[in-house]
Amino acid sequence: MIFQTPSHLLTAGNQPLQFVIALRAVAATLIVWHHFAIYPPLAKWAAPLWGGVLDWLAQHARTTQVFFVVGGYVMARSMSGRSWNLRGFRSFFVQRYFRLGLPYVGAIAMILPIYVLARDWLPEQVVGQPPTLPQLLAHLLFLQGVLGYEQLSAGLWFVCINFQLGLVYAAILVLRDTIGQGRVDFVGLLGWPLLAFSLFHFNLDDGWDSWWFYFFPYFFLGIVIDRSVRGEAYKLEFWLCLLLFVGAMTFEWRWRLLSALVVGLLLFVVERRGWGALWPQVPLISWLGRISFSLFLVHFPVLVLVGTLWTRFDWTSPAAGVTGLLVAYGLSLLVAELFHRFVEQPAAWIYRREPRTDAEDGTLRPTAKEDFQAPVVNAR
Repeated sequence: MIFQTPSHLLTAGNQPLQFVIALRAVAATLIVWHHFAIYPPLAKWAAPLWGGVLDWLAQHARTTQVFFVVGGYVMARSMSGRSWNLRGFRSFFVQRYFRLGLPYVGAIAMILPIYVLARDWLPEQVVGQPPTLPQLLAHLLFLQGVLGYEQLSAGLWFVCINFQLGLVYAAILVLRDTIGQGRVDFVGLLGWPLLAFSLFHFNLDDGWDSWWFYFFPYFFLGIVIDRSVRGEAYKLEFWLCLLLFVGAMTFEWRWRLLSALVVGLLLFVVERRGWGALWPQVPLISWLGRISFSLFLVHFPVLVLVGTLWTRFDWTSPAAGVTGLLVAYGLSLLVAELFHRFVEQPAAWIYRREPRTDAEDGTLRPTAKEDFQAPVVNAR
């Protein structure tokens, strides 16, 4: 079957992904606090007490690239060992939309009424302009960034890029198994030129950041890590990728490239040496990793709601600002748990129930319960 679990994942079980889950938990926490630090009014009020910490979070806690690296690694693990054709690609498209799109739409439905409450109390930087029908339709199609519409919530752009990258990778695998008949390494044949061109062109210009090729270096780094870890024929690819990243940073310094490379190096060493299978399962970290997608989607609506209430009741002292940030974080965790249970998990169930197409005979078969479900890597 096209979506059959690769054997190396079945034999390894879930243990090797514990380190990935830990990375997601830490990165999700950082990005939540990054947004808490850059959006008024709570951060502004808390600045006299937490100014140094908030400044650091605003400048250095952008962990988007971490999720793209991890996402490339996880998708390569779960997808590269399958046989792909056009039917499989169509099925993957639908499944991917269910898996990412339904929680994404749920987050939009959550933020819109909060904006109605907040519009008279918070600055336009936070609440934006009243949404329009074309803007909503563009969001439903994951095209708001491409079409130039304002994002309805912080981080929704990431889900769109994640969706694009997944489709691009699946399309390359289709080329590998149809035109290349499994004998031509289209992942390397197309991936390396795209990596180089992105590092030295697209990634230099923020005007391309609504498209997958701006973020492709981080994603392909994750793919290269998987290839280098599980295949002796590709064991030198990671170091070549590292050299390209270093060359790109020498050409023009970018902090985002360094952070991606550090995380990639850490992931490569841990998985190459087999330490991922021995990584401890800390309940709190595992829980944060499990709800990280939901936390990413709901924390901004919660921040807007708490900021509105604090403004309405004139709780504007530094101590009140710090308290508001802590309340927003605690409430975000609670809402994320509920969102995970009642929105994200049902979406994943629909994703798993979607029939899948066999590569050999084109027949539809239900998803096996034991199929490996790769963690959704998503957060900014």
